[in-house]
Amino acid sequence: MADESNLSDYTGEFRKKSGHLEDFSREFLVKLTHIYEDTMLFACHAWATVLSDKVGPRVAWDLAGEISRSMGRQVMPLGRYVGKPAARWKGTGDQVAPFDCSAEDLTKEALLKLLRTYWDQWLKFGNEWVERIVATHKLNGKEAAEVGEKAYTLIGEYENAKLAELCLIQPRNVIDDIKLATIGIDATNGYQGEWDVIDPDNVVLRMYECEVMQKYIDQGVFDAKKARWMCRYEQQMSEALMPGTKLDIEFPFEDNLQVPPGQPFCIWKYTKRGNPG
Repeated sequence: MADESNLSDYTGEFRKKSGHLEDFSREFLVKLTHIYEDTMLFACHAWATVLSDKVGPRVAWDLAGEISRSMGRQVMPLGRYVGKPAARWKGTGDQVAPFDCSAEDLTKEALLKLLRTYWDQWLKFGNEWVERIVATHKLNGKEAAEVGEKAYTLIGEYENAKLAELCLIQPRNVIDDIKLATIGIDATNGYQGEWDVIDPDNVVLRMYECEVMQKYIDQGVFDAKKARWMCRYEQQMSEALMPGTKLDIEFPFEDNLQVPPGQPFCIWKYTKRGNPG
């Protein structure tokens, strides 16, 4: 039996938690790091491709270039070169042996830190696309959400195929999509709560706390109705990242953000896409 904190695939039972990268081996995490990096790069293509239908390819790719140099900039590999100002190129006495670090050079602890950095970068990268689209190209919220949903559909198809290969999973059921989603670049520390696997194509997640919403409540940023719009947007994007799964989000207390203790903030219901009900 594989070491529970050193897994080399995800063929075992669903572990009923999200973002549990510490459960996997260093070798697995090196490969996962490159999947995250590839997904970030592919995401520029996905967003620009979909946005091209609204503003044309040149404008869309100009924006992709700008974002790739800011929030989409690759963190690794990391290189550091030390040399004399205006020295001869590659003069042996003018340059220190360069430091070059990639994922393959990192310990498991360092990889976990890097992967969590990528989680944060991914959220802010997506937010920057939406903010720039709305501010620069005057798309309304509905149009921006449509662009986002189509972009995330392309991204989900790309990333999930790579994750499935790494995890040795052939996605057939809802539970397979969820296993991939809970270690993918969009996993972060979300999807936390109480999981109920009714059957492989019927899974319920009861959320007792929402990191994002709690932040808004503490800051007094959004009213309840606008906050719920954010939840609906999250539902669309999360579903788009799971090609075979339908996601419905229910709010037991509707627009009341002050949920009684012990009650779920929201309930996520995952079923097979195309199934009635």
